[in-house]
Amino acid sequence: MITDRIDEATGIPEAYRKTIVPPPKSIKVSLDDRCQFKCSFCSSSEADKSGEMPWEMYTSLVDEMVKVGIGEIGLFYIGEPMLAKRLVDAVLYAKRAGIPYVFLTTNGAAAKPEKVEQLMAAGLDSLKFSFNYSDGNQLRQVAGVSPSNFEKIKHNIREARRIKDAGKYNCGIYASSIMFDGEQGEKMKAAVNEIKDCLDEHYWLPLFSFGGQTEFKVPVRGNPGRLDQMRDPLPCWAAFREGHITAQGDISLCCFDSHKRWVVGNLSNTTFMEAWNCQEAQDLRAAHLKKDVTGTACEHCAVGT
Repeated sequence: MITDRIDEATGIPEAYRKTIVPPPKSIKVSLDDRCQFKCSFCSSSEADKSGEMPWEMYTSLVDEMVKVGIGEIGLFYIGEPMLAKRLVDAVLYAKRAGIPYVFLTTNGAAAKPEKVEQLMAAGLDSLKFSFNYSDGNQLRQVAGVSPSNFEKIKHNIREARRIKDAGKYNCGIYASSIMFDGEQGEKMKAAVNEIKDCLDEHYWLPLFSFGGQTEFKVPVRGNPGRLDQMRDPLPCWAAFREGHITAQGDISLCCFDSHKRWVVGNLSNTTFMEAWNCQEAQDLRAAHLKKDVTGTACEHCAVGT
């Protein structure tokens, strides 16, 4: 199940509690950093959206992943993956190259049935919907898009289940939702209940601060994982266990990075593994292992100041 994979990723086993670490469990890569939603709490609202990732850059990354033994690739990071023109091609290439597990997370509005079927036929292993709005009005207020998108998202989730069952595709269908307090929390639970029968699994996320953005101050620090299995913010698993790459090829040590504060290299002039264990990455991990990130890019996120 998807929660088992998440919990395994957010844990930091002893072999990774070092400054120089093995290849990460997985890599998340944006083929396109654009997103049609403009959610104030999401780091993509500040992202550099200057075009799609060059195809040669993507294929070279996948080839390197296979060579060093990285077995999972998420075709999303900053932005909405369903907007990427070569998303289906990217799934096909990764699977044919020998990547065992290919996954993505979508806001659902552009997850049209025909695209979803193409992705499942290409070998997609996991399709997760980021379902964070209780109704159309809230979607408009938070994401700045038409309220009609809310019904479209629910329709696309139901269609994804129909397509999976009809085609007997081996692709998990999941959803995650942010757990809000009070009345909003109750509204979210009701909204989730409308789609839950279409899902293989649903899980809740805490209301975290997305890389220390001051606009959305909340008490939860860092990225502690899912609500039922929250981790200590220090050391942060993202710098030790998961690679993150923007459509421009920037290699980041942060799962929320659109500010380029955590970038340690670019695929145009370095390999992923060279950047993954470069001196800057080692220094940041050393601060995390000491549980003192004062003065680093992680201070406002992990400490909450």
